[in-house]
Amino acid sequence: MKKIVLIVLSAITFYSCHKDPKDPPPTCTTSMAGIAGDYKITAATYKESTTSPEVDYMNDLFPDPCQRDNLYTFKTDGSYQIADVGLVCSPPDNDNGTWSLVGTTNLQIDGDPTILESFDCKLWIIANTDIIVTGDKLKLTLTKQ
Repeated sequence: MKKIVLIVLSAITFYSCHKDPKDPPPTCTTSMAGIAGDYKITAATYKESTTSPEVDYMNDLFPDPCQRDNLYTFKTDGSYQIADVGLVCSPPDNDNGTWSLVGTTNLQIDGDPTILESFDCKLWIIANTDIIVTGDKLKLTLTKQ
């Protein structure tokens, strides 16, 4: 009798944890609501021109290790916050500002035009051009936390 009860309980536990095949998969939208969340910058690259090679720019952009673990929180109300977490700088690198998305590729971060190159609900790649010289491109990869 104990074996039958154990088998029934196991079956109930397995069935209750099993997803219903009718449940739709979560959707990923390129919208402010879809993008909103906590991110860390996990890569930075720079190209001086369209023909030059892309180079790792993470250490150039964030020379202090305490700057490389900051948490970037983008909210649906168009605000963002930068929290100096992990290895904290002195003074801390906390900051805030505004952001918006126009269409699916045009961002405004603190009023500056930024290109949304790709977004897949986990990785968000944004780019700015003409940063140091005309025709250059700085690209940041943000990873959702």
